[in-house]
Amino acid sequence: MKKKHLVILSIIFLMTSCLTQRPQRTKTSASEYNPASFVLHPQFKLFHVSDSYSKLYLKLFTNELLFSSANEDRINQSVIKIRYVIKPSVKNNTVLDSAQTTLKIKKTENQTSIISFFKIKNIKREHYIIEINIVDKYANKKSHSFIRVNNSDDDNEQYYFSLKAKNRKPVFIQYFRLSDSLIIMHKNTLINKIQIKHFKNNFSIAEKPSETQEQNSLQLKADTSWNENAVLGKIPFKVNKRGIYLIKADTFKHKGLLKVNFSNTYPLLTKSSELVEATKYLTSDEEYSRMMQSDNKKLSIDNFWLQAVKNKERAREILKIWYNRATYANYYFTSYKEGWKTDRGMIYMVYGPPDDIKNFDDAEKWVYINTKEDRKLEFIFVIPEQAISKNDFILLRDAKYITSWNRAVKSWRSGTVYHY
Repeated sequence: MKKKHLVILSIIFLMTSCLTQRPQRTKTSASEYNPASFVLHPQFKLFHVSDSYSKLYLKLFTNELLFSSANEDRINQSVIKIRYVIKPSVKNNTVLDSAQTTLKIKKTENQTSIISFFKIKNIKREHYIIEINIVDKYANKKSHSFIRVNNSDDDNEQYYFSLKAKNRKPVFIQYFRLSDSLIIMHKNTLINKIQIKHFKNNFSIAEKPSETQEQNSLQLKADTSWNENAVLGKIPFKVNKRGIYLIKADTFKHKGLLKVNFSNTYPLLTKSSELVEATKYLTSDEEYSRMMQSDNKKLSIDNFWLQAVKNKERAREILKIWYNRATYANYYFTSYKEGWKTDRGMIYMVYGPPDDIKNFDDAEKWVYINTKEDRKLEFIFVIPEQAISKNDFILLRDAKYITSWNRAVKSWRSGTVYHY
């Protein structure tokens, strides 16, 4: 009977194990996808307010900041230096515009985050890059981020801005609770109707990196759609149905604003069916089918890990780490499907956070480094032309990944967290 508690224990520790690891200092840009790294993990939201300027909203988490009263005013505060540079592209260092500022954040009881914004003069280009460097002066923590700006006539997510109705705070993430009430704003304050399309969550789990078939994007016909009245470009958004919502001010445009609700506990995986699904990358088709058809999915999960790892304590630890990675994949890579189901989520779960990330205008290259054997493993993710959200990336698949994939899966199934 005791082994039935493996899944329950994993949920209790789900959000704690990564954060209780000793932070490792890193100089690579890969730290943005590593919650245990000794850096800042800011969130950004860019809103094209008008043809002349945009607002760049920034959210910092106070538990990542160092507060000190060793200053002239003897005030317990954190000092954050921010500098942004606007460039034509990631690799083109021509400065189109730049600015820097310093935020002094006072220590406030029960405050979990700080939100600020900057006005940015619009550049007369359809696409460009904002490169942002943030430094915590006292802790010497840093972050280095790129924001891909889409200022074309396509009705993309940067023309929308979401606020929580109860406190008017900006919303930085795509997923929402069914209890949430939002106010969604559009750049065009003259529109009087906005279309909302609803899709059921029936998008497939990412295929192995060696599978070469093209991956689908959000191209299916909507299950339902309706119009909402807008006042000065604002609409209320409150729905009681799970799924994917595409909000469009211009029905003739392909893009819009994406909002999703996969469950009210998302990004956590709490249901047995979700936990079974998330083993897809490690199981054979036969094993996966048997687990999905099981009447007791929680027991089937426990049995899978115990039979694979053979040691109960080690199975519990491996299970915990695997589902932690799924949770963080949801946090980082949510798009029109759960983050762990995406191509980046798949690689993140099986291989872990990359050792380095190289950014491009329409792509990311993840690099895993084997220092002992002086080898590298690289994955390239591109933003497809039909991408709906900033998190739509597709892996360039290749048969060359078969060997490393099989080695990684074998490692997990033998009770060892895989490292390249």
